[in-house]
Amino acid sequence: MILRNFLRFCFCSSFISLNFLTAFAQNKLQSDSGKYYQSVQTYVNPVLPGDHPDPTLLKVGKDFYHCGSSFHFNPYLPVYHSTDLVHWKVISRVLPAAKATKVTDRPSAGAWQGAITYFYGSYWIYFSANGQWFCKAQSPAGPWSDPVQVKTNPQTGPLGYDNSIFVDDDGKPYMVIKNGQNINRLQALGKNGQLADTVINLDWINAKHQYSWAEGPVMCKRNGFYYYFPAGDVSGGQYVLRASALTSDSTKWVRLGEFFKPVTDSKAGFRRPNHIAAPVQLADGTWWTLGQSYEKYGTDDWSGSGRQTALYPVIWEGDRPWGMAPTTQPILKPNLPQSGIMWRSVTSDYFNSQDLANHWHFLTKKASSGFTLKKRKGWITLLPDSNLTHVLQKETDHF
Repeated sequence: MILRNFLRFCFCSSFISLNFLTAFAQNKLQSDSGKYYQSVQTYVNPVLPGDHPDPTLLKVGKDFYHCGSSFHFNPYLPVYHSTDLVHWKVISRVLPAAKATKVTDRPSAGAWQGAITYFYGSYWIYFSANGQWFCKAQSPAGPWSDPVQVKTNPQTGPLGYDNSIFVDDDGKPYMVIKNGQNINRLQALGKNGQLADTVINLDWINAKHQYSWAEGPVMCKRNGFYYYFPAGDVSGGQYVLRASALTSDSTKWVRLGEFFKPVTDSKAGFRRPNHIAAPVQLADGTWWTLGQSYEKYGTDDWSGSGRQTALYPVIWEGDRPWGMAPTTQPILKPNLPQSGIMWRSVTSDYFNSQDLANHWHFLTKKASSGFTLKKRKGWITLLPDSNLTHVLQKETDHF
């Protein structure tokens, strides 16, 4: 009996010591990793490899959130979180397949845009799928509301598919409307998320198709100037215009030309960035943006490639913004604290939760219900039928 009690005491003491050492090691690892991260001064693009089209970027306090087009990949509209702009993690999916009755499964369709924003005390994501919609939440981590369709009128016209949201200094939000090749407009949003006030018509911007499609426009404001950034088309091109007031008068706007500096690195693989997010300013005065680009070497061909997300410094020459030219060389990283998120191209999964993790995607709405996590603990069981079943991650080094 004495020996048994002694062994039990030794076992308990060892167990407690092991837990203490494990906790100590974890805390020390986290502390050391923070020190190591601060000692590393650079990063290399892309910050989100794989396929992440049409990025939008939101800064709220010390947190950054990213969303974009998910097309036919579902659950739709993944929301990413970061505190350092380099390391990102999915924290929610806005639209489950069961609520996406207006979203089609075709690869060229699905959910477009995914413009994440914050105004009137709530988070909003606007997207297009057979019309313009929004979902609303009190936290980017969700839960998100059911989709609400945005109403239009003859003056506004059809709302298109590549819109974004600009919030002015006074907190007033505007939808940056894009529909087809010729229509570029602005219209305020009310507290219910619906369009309000009169339309600011900017159709003159691309009247001669000088910016190809002038798609995916975003806006920011600096030193009293409004900046309007239209992308060329899916293959590349990014431009910028400037005005001192939100007006439809074309004479009040200045066309500043290309946004990105010319590529000088012959080995650069992401040569035609565009569809940038609205640039944001950090506490140290620097400005940054996210943009999409295809991984191509020695050519600008984009066909059949994933649109990977890169982080670009924005350089101001007076009141003229420039995006840093794409390069394969390390770039000085933002002066921000470590996010605690590891950079990874894929994420492991032990399937030990009741719900499938946020980083998994399906190619069709039907496939999203063709699995179970309950049949065998620690396993995902696919439920095959006569249709194709895909479950995948988009965060791969090569898409």
